[in-house]
Formats: sequence, C-alpha cells, structure tokens
Amino acid sequence: MRFFRNLLVAIALFGAGIIPATVAAQSLSQAEQTELAGPWHGLWTAPGWTYEAVINLRVGPSGAATGDINWTLRKSPRPAEQGKLGMTGVELVRGNYYANSGTFVLEGYEKNDPNGILGLDKYRLVVSDHRRTMGGITRHHDAWNSQFLLSR
Repeated sequence: MRFFRNLLVAIALFGAGIIPATVAAQSLSQAEQTELAGPWHGLWTAPGWTYEAVINLRVGPSGAATGDINWTLRKSPRPAEQGKLGMTGVELVRGNYYANSGTFVLEGYEKNDPNGILGLDKYRLVVSDHRRTMGGITRHHDAWNSQFLLSR
C-alpha cells in the first residue's frame, strides 16, 4: 500500500512541477546503484495500446541514469499496425534517479526502430521500497494517460 501512496504523491508532485525543480545534491552508494541498475520487465499501456518492455538501467553515484528500453508491440488501435504486432524496437533513455523520493525521471532521446512502432516518451516512475517493482506514468502524446509497470 505504501508503494501506491508514494506513487500517487510522486505523480502529483511531478505534475505540479515541484520535483525535480530543486533537488539537493545526492550520493548513491554502490549497493544502491546496483539494486536499481540492470533489467526490469513489464508492460506499458495506454488506451488501445500495449507494449511489452525490458529496460536495462545504469545508475551513477549522483543519480544520473541511462538505459535502453527494448519494446515489443502487443496491441495497437491503428488498423495499419495490426501486421506489426510482435515487432520490436529500442528506445534510449536518460535522466535521473532521486533517492529522496525514490523516483526516476527519464526521457527518450534516440530510437532504433526499423519497424516504425515507437515514439520517444517521457517517464515518471516510482521505485518500491524493496526495489523489486516500479511504476508510473508517461507523457504519451502530452496526455500523461499511460501506465508503465515493471518488476524484477
């Protein structure tokens, strides 16, 4: 229950522009970096859409984060994309992890998408206390109506 409360608080604060406007300097231990880094598996959903995802994260001592998201299109509302179901692409992301709120703020900046199934997105994700799950919302065409849920 605490995870979902933290998720709602973080979403509200991000939406209000409070985080990460003034985030104090931080230093993550090697153990924290290791717990956050590596592969996370899950689903991204928005009205009419479903993608399966594997994100490989790297997190530095300052909280700087980079990663690659390997996407697989599972459902699309577009008739022209029905033949693309099951196809894959990769989005490169970068941003920060904020230890005080347990959140990642990430943004896609490049993609390898030979099948034309991806767009670049922005992500606001809250990590659970045990660092086995994370979830949040993404911009999805400026609607902020998509969900991205991941686990180890």
